[in-house]
Amino acid sequence: MWIHVDTANPLFIQDLRLIVPQSFVFYTSRWFPLALHPKTHNSFPTMSQLRCDERIPAPPEDQFNFALQALCEQTMHFVIAFDGHLDVTRLLTACAQTLAVVPLLGCRFVEATAPYWERITTLDPRDLVEVHPASGSDDDLQHILALPCDPATRPPVRHDILRDETRDTLCITVHHAVMDAHGLILYAGLLAGCYRDPKMACGTVPSSCPDRSLTGILSRFPAVAPVPETVMPEPRYTGWVFPAPSGTCTQRAFAIRTLPPTRLPEIRRAAKAHGATVNDLILAAFFSALCDAIHPEPGLLVPIMLSIDLRRYLNGSSGGQKSAPGGPDNSVTFDAFAASISENIANLSVAFIVMLPTGILSMDARIAAATAAMRVHKTNNPGIASAIDVESFGLANYPGILDRIRQMNEEAVKNGTNVPFLGNIGIIPDAATAFSPDLPVKNAFLVGIVLNPPGIALGVTTFCDRMTLSIGYGSTTIPRAQMEEFLDTIVRYLPGA
Repeated sequence: MWIHVDTANPLFIQDLRLIVPQSFVFYTSRWFPLALHPKTHNSFPTMSQLRCDERIPAPPEDQFNFALQALCEQTMHFVIAFDGHLDVTRLLTACAQTLAVVPLLGCRFVEATAPYWERITTLDPRDLVEVHPASGSDDDLQHILALPCDPATRPPVRHDILRDETRDTLCITVHHAVMDAHGLILYAGLLAGCYRDPKMACGTVPSSCPDRSLTGILSRFPAVAPVPETVMPEPRYTGWVFPAPSGTCTQRAFAIRTLPPTRLPEIRRAAKAHGATVNDLILAAFFSALCDAIHPEPGLLVPIMLSIDLRRYLNGSSGGQKSAPGGPDNSVTFDAFAASISENIANLSVAFIVMLPTGILSMDARIAAATAAMRVHKTNNPGIASAIDVESFGLANYPGILDRIRQMNEEAVKNGTNVPFLGNIGIIPDAATAFSPDLPVKNAFLVGIVLNPPGIALGVTTFCDRMTLSIGYGSTTIPRAQMEEFLDTIVRYLPGA
């Protein structure tokens, strides 16, 4: 694997030995020189030079997230606004290194009875980075967020830079088939680390990659009788759907709000006063805005779907994603990143439903209802029942997964429903945006999947005490003004408005 470079001090990277279930071995350990030069980038390694074996089996989580394209647009975006310009040459070099560390990012998804990831032998890192001139309009970012990322025909990752005279905005886009939102944050940290110091990768690339399925998490529970979530009866509900006609999200737009840093302390104080969490308050605000928009009849129990990161069980705690390496000074070791990548660049999140009662008028009562509903799930191994269900399909039952998705789609069309979704990803660590000490970061946030209308998916992330809320929607069926007003309503229901 060669890159044209300074030959005075060549670096070396170790190829990977990838171990997946059933003892498939895809890599053999060998050393090869990686030459780096800050000014010359006429030649970058292709995937064939990386010696990535042809096929990597896709675990059922990847298969589900690819198949769910029938119900939603499965791309996710990590947006970083810099106060300055990135060095595109250094970014290309960093992309080359991330392909060496995570070869899956240079593959495409192949549908089969047992789907797999297949390397794209002609891939060049320059295929993954594009610079776009910025006009200063909000439409610039809207255009980038709407760009396609089809993992069946191209790599499941892309990097787009919006550039004006003084500043860059980097948008890292991935497809959910290859990783979840927490994996995206970790990948950004890896990219930032390789950009900041290419020598970090010298001789420290992990020699193996673990099983990317959920079996490692499920193994933490009793093998004979895993303890699932409490199964609660879900009464039939009618009329619980966002007021928009059914359609597709092939044409997408995005409503985005970043709250001032003074707002988060108010939200935290209110959560403490209610004996709740920040997530409980976000759930209550989302529920309240939905009630305002839908006007459901009172006395119903209605569903909201939430995501949960199962890495909490790998951490031996209930606190969510393992923190990305790095301290207050943004210092990061590649060894720490490599270990974290091995556990986290995968689909290790699932979804579950909470039921909330309609007809509650006071915000205090809605917060109490949200807190109580979440507490029930927190005390019963949240997400494990969903993980057992997904993992039960195995590696070679893609037709069964497609049938499950078809049934879900038919049910949604028949009933005219699409359960609202909330994904609160939490705090973005500094390491995920630390590309250079000389490149300050103004803001960073994630933009998540887009459900087919009338579905609504709210994504929430927090960076440096600035909380960002975003909703993607099918722009051909939902007017922009309607979605902007809906997001404003959610914000007004959060404390400190």
